[in-house]
Amino acid sequence: MSPHRLSIVLALAAFLGWTPISPAARLDGPSINPQIQRRYVLEHMRLAASDRLIEQDDEIAVYLAAQFNTIVLYDIEDGLLKSEERINFEVTFARAHGLHILLGKPTEPFSGEVGVETARVHAAAVRVRHPLAIAAKAQVSDEEIRDRLSLWDRYGHDVILGVFFLHDDVFLIHTTIERQRHLYALAHDIVPDWAVFGMVGEFGFDATPEEAALYFDPSAFDDLLILMYPLNIGHVTGVHLDSAVSADPDEDMRRYVQRYLTRMAEKFVSLLTPGQLSVLVIQAFAYDVEPVGRVPRPTDIMIEAIAGNEFVRSIAGQERNRALAYFLWDGSRAGMFGLLQRPDWMSTAETANRFDRFSEERVGINP
Repeated sequence: MSPHRLSIVLALAAFLGWTPISPAARLDGPSINPQIQRRYVLEHMRLAASDRLIEQDDEIAVYLAAQFNTIVLYDIEDGLLKSEERINFEVTFARAHGLHILLGKPTEPFSGEVGVETARVHAAAVRVRHPLAIAAKAQVSDEEIRDRLSLWDRYGHDVILGVFFLHDDVFLIHTTIERQRHLYALAHDIVPDWAVFGMVGEFGFDATPEEAALYFDPSAFDDLLILMYPLNIGHVTGVHLDSAVSADPDEDMRRYVQRYLTRMAEKFVSLLTPGQLSVLVIQAFAYDVEPVGRVPRPTDIMIEAIAGNEFVRSIAGQERNRALAYFLWDGSRAGMFGLLQRPDWMSTAETANRFDRFSEERVGINP
């Protein structure tokens, strides 16, 4: 780490009230049992989601320099299933760059229906909601799921960490727990080593017990993605953030992260069984038409990343969990901008990722 970068990390530590010591050198899993190694890599997963392979030389160099160690790849691109040759190319590319893969295989259509608790805000929210993946046009058949997971596993068994079937917050798309359990069983029958990820977000914040019973069951996944998009859709939780009019936008963001994750921990993370991870997905995107007060500042992204991940690790059973995902890498194809379009955000993500490595040894986490 350069002296300049080290000074940034130390300043960040002071800003957050922490005093990290020497950096942890390893991000790769230990050379031991493959399942233990796979788990270690999942616990240290750092990624920025993109709707395409980050394959240009200059772009992948920036991605790696920002300390990302995993990429998201999707089974579909431009509405079509990827060819076997394309899958082979993408997996080979990831392996050659020392990257692991999280596979998106969206299997569910967007129902368009809403529950009583979310109807009030649904229409406004969906207009500014870009999902983690594009919804399926219709519910995908078991045969297709088997064929496609087998194909990806044939080329990428050693680098694919897991798969997610839901394209968005389950409390928005309303995939029943029966369907989730079916997808989970199907995946583990085909690719038993892969982790299957569930997904919750802002629409679960005020979910009733009845809604939770319909859509959330820790036995229907291995690990859980928790979407947190404060400036994009935080109003669903009853908080309207706007840095342009706030007297203290930093404190507003800290309070949002604390309040939001406290509720998500109570409702969902506390129900996970030992060994299940909750992976925070933070907002690093905005729409081109977004007013300036709704566009994340670099400080917002830093607070989401550092304070958010620190909060997750404070939850019982999550102490070793240093995984974090950023949404989005490149928003140029969707009227948005992400890390790639904002060098200041990119620098922030790199600093946050380096700080996490820097602080790991401080708390004595080793494989």
